[in-house]
Amino acid sequence: MFFKKIYVAFINSFKGIYQALKKEFAFRVEFFLSLFFIPASFFIGENALEIILLSASTLLILIVELLNTAIETTLNRVSLEEHDLTRYAKDMGSGAVLISLLLWLVTWSLIAIY
Repeated sequence: MFFKKIYVAFINSFKGIYQALKKEFAFRVEFFLSLFFIPASFFIGENALEIILLSASTLLILIVELLNTAIETTLNRVSLEEHDLTRYAKDMGSGAVLISLLLWLVTWSLIAIY
């Protein structure tokens, strides 16, 4: 029973990623870029810490994008009508994605420069 629950959770997680790849342009772009940048981190990073920082900053973008998509989808499910709180929540999710992108840019720039 325990392993069945883990298996079902694992399948549901992959369904979520698949749906994001299928329906979300931004996630698709970030995902395919990560297929390049994560392996590149092993060549650019000079030690384990740098490789971890480069890879983690790349994966963080995907994580935040999935959470932002989940928030937007939930808000659209509740109501499609314009509302200030809906716009506010969607803007904050988008801001979180922007911050993760800036963190990625700073991390990659500093490690590549130094």
